Amino acid sequence: MKNFSISACFFHLNQTLAEPLDRLSPKADLIWENLIKIGDKLPFTELKDVKSQLVCYEFDEESQVFKHQTKALNLIDRWYLTKDQKPIELAAINQNGLAISGNLQAFILNDTYAFDLTLSPAECDRDIAAADIDLFEPSSLFLDFSENTLGETIWLYGETNIDEPKCQSVADELVANLLKKTNFTPRLVGEGKLLEVPLFEYELYQDDRPNKLYRILVWIDNRSISPDVSSVIYDFLFRSLGTRHKIEYAYQQAQASYSQARKVYSELEAKIKEFKQDEPLEKLQKILESMPELSMQYQRQLRNLQAHYTTIETNQRNYQTYLQKFWQPGDIPTWQEFGETTCKRYLDQIETYLSYIKPGKDLSGELIDTLRGLVAIEQAKFDRQSQITLQDKEINEKNRDRELENTIQAVGTGIGVGVGFAGILAAGYPLIEKPWDFPSPQHPVLPPHPFVIAVVVSCLCGGGLGWLAWFFTKRHLQSKSSPVEAISSSRESLPPS
Repeated sequence: MKNFSISACFFHLNQTLAEPLDRLSPKADLIWENLIKIGDKLPFTELKDVKSQLVCYEFDEESQVFKHQTKALNLIDRWYLTKDQKPIELAAINQNGLAISGNLQAFILNDTYAFDLTLSPAECDRDIAAADIDLFEPSSLFLDFSENTLGETIWLYGETNIDEPKCQSVADELVANLLKKTNFTPRLVGEGKLLEVPLFEYELYQDDRPNKLYRILVWIDNRSISPDVSSVIYDFLFRSLGTRHKIEYAYQQAQASYSQARKVYSELEAKIKEFKQDEPLEKLQKILESMPELSMQYQRQLRNLQAHYTTIETNQRNYQTYLQKFWQPGDIPTWQEFGETTCKRYLDQIETYLSYIKPGKDLSGELIDTLRGLVAIEQAKFDRQSQITLQDKEINEKNRDRELENTIQAVGTGIGVGVGFAGILAAGYPLIEKPWDFPSPQHPVLPPHPFVIAVVVSCLCGGGLGWLAWFFTKRHLQSKSSPVEAISSSRESLPPS
């Protein structure tokens, strides 16, 4: 094949919903870092120095390196990201006897960075066989993906004089050699024409699962179309590729959001099963504390689904607009089917997702409101019981203090009375001087000494009168304050539960 070329068209978001309008995503510049890595196997000097050519990089005097701008780029009307608004021409390098040159076009499409890296023999008339694709290091053109990556299209082009029925076998051979050092399996998903020459579209699979992020297009020119014709449609063609990748990306994100929403919904269902109205306050509070986080996760996935729906709907219109600029009846039908049928299927599916998970939003809100109400009621009951217990404790403490005070007062009164009376009798102290003899045979039984009699009688009378004074004083003090009245009056002041 002559005039052979291989192009890597890569698309990457520089801003997501998570960033404010005046900031770029921290992962926005990974597209250019990946581009520089291609220079490890294809040592183009221009690729290694690409940051110095792009307006999205600023030279930092302190570190003496180019740093990606974090502020949003005011480049609404800009198409090229290069400072001179032109493609970057790559000087030829030698790959096992084949001189390879190329050019790099860096773009900004609203919130998307993109580039088109096209490699071709330095001698355009050089005949390239399918086996020669290895010289272009095709495995290095499948760039690493991040969460901001929309997708990549590898475009193969070549001129040949073979008949149209043989073009598919040539395309299959080219794709097989392109993927020889990768773990991808190709599958032909569309064939037709573009500008009246054969075009074949391949989808890639990994582990028998389709990888929508990668596509391969093989354009076999067996009619020698004019380069001027292809250059006229280039902008619209490139934009249609980017728009399609964004639609596929948004749909994949929508599927992930739905899966995450279902996971959160199952956790909400578990909380509902765990919930019982007569649960103790501590358990109700624990369930309530876990609900806001689950609710926010659910709301976030719901918001994401709605955002993905809007993204697909908007880009469907853009895609069809771009396609109308160059697509003609008889061209590859799968492209038109994508804009009309596939996009509608994606939108219908997201609507189905939304119809399934929207009720969960109301369910979450109702559960939170119910829990809050029950917690408030249980808390009020707990507070009232705590207040009653506290008041009972205070009343008991006051009663104990009053009992102690009464006891002290009564004991003091009794002691005072007893001591006073004992003192009166003890006034007979002079009796100690009265004579008294020990018992004798003549007088075997004698009464006790008068002083002893006076002391004993004084103690007995004083103690008895003291006890009587304590007893009647205590009864009088207790009758003055009734704890029953204090308790009832204090509880009547509590608010009803």
